[in-house]
Amino acid sequence: MNRTVRRGMVVLAVSVAAALTSASAVRAEPAAQVCRKFTQGRLTFTSETLGTSWSCAAAKAWIVKLAADRVRVSARNVPLSNGPRGYHCFATPFSRGGRATSGSCIKGTIAFPGTGFAWNGASR
Repeated sequence: MNRTVRRGMVVLAVSVAAALTSASAVRAEPAAQVCRKFTQGRLTFTSETLGTSWSCAAAKAWIVKLAADRVRVSARNVPLSNGPRGYHCFATPFSRGGRATSGSCIKGTIAFPGTGFAWNGASR
């Protein structure tokens, strides 16, 4: 794995951990969820929500839509333009077959995401 891809993985992992930690410290209610796996086509998706604005069902509907987007192969995150209004969505470099099979949609910044969801599709 090249340095840029590893750095992207670390930034995503740290931002998710920070969001989960800070959100749970502020609220007594559940702040995030690890959603049930689901299958779409030849891929099995794992997903999670960040903050309190998303249910797993709502995130799944957007994931199915966004995972069908065509993206170029890149060593960096690729912006997606048809995500939920007010959210920054991007496919990660780990997307497969020219589709956005892995990515995130967040409100806020990558370093401090306020709410959103993330997904990863893997072959069965």
